[in-house]
Amino acid sequence: MKKFASVIFTTVTLVLCFTISACGNKYVSHYSAMLMVRENTSNQASVSFESFSGTYVIKLQNNRADEVFITYDATLREGNIKVYYDYNDEKLNLFEIATDGSVDSKTETFTGNKIIYIIIESDGKSNGGSFSFVLEKIREINFNSAAYELV
Repeated sequence: MKKFASVIFTTVTLVLCFTISACGNKYVSHYSAMLMVRENTSNQASVSFESFSGTYVIKLQNNRADEVFITYDATLREGNIKVYYDYNDEKLNLFEIATDGSVDSKTETFTGNKIIYIIIESDGKSNGGSFSFVLEKIREINFNSAAYELV
């Protein structure tokens, strides 16, 4: 009986530990992919794949309270993918890309978020994709008039 109680206690403890540690992640990646290459630092990330299906989450971090925007580019040989970003706890549409599509743009400037999530979601199986995201900071330069320069 003691052995059975010990096994139950250990199982409950492990489940509780995994549940508590998983709660810290706002979004969760769940996907299947072939030949997927990922790179993620605090202010830039990229992912490319031969085939992909599911959801992949990227986490960028604004280390200061600076105004920032995200420059991005993407290409997709086949399929449909929607890309979102989280701003002020709201999942907003960033762009959609379809077969033989490409995108190259930037977000509006925003401040205050320390962590910015990029969520890539496929609508079924997608092939030949490449996505890149860079967190850019804006700083003010004072000459005779105020101008802005990318850092």
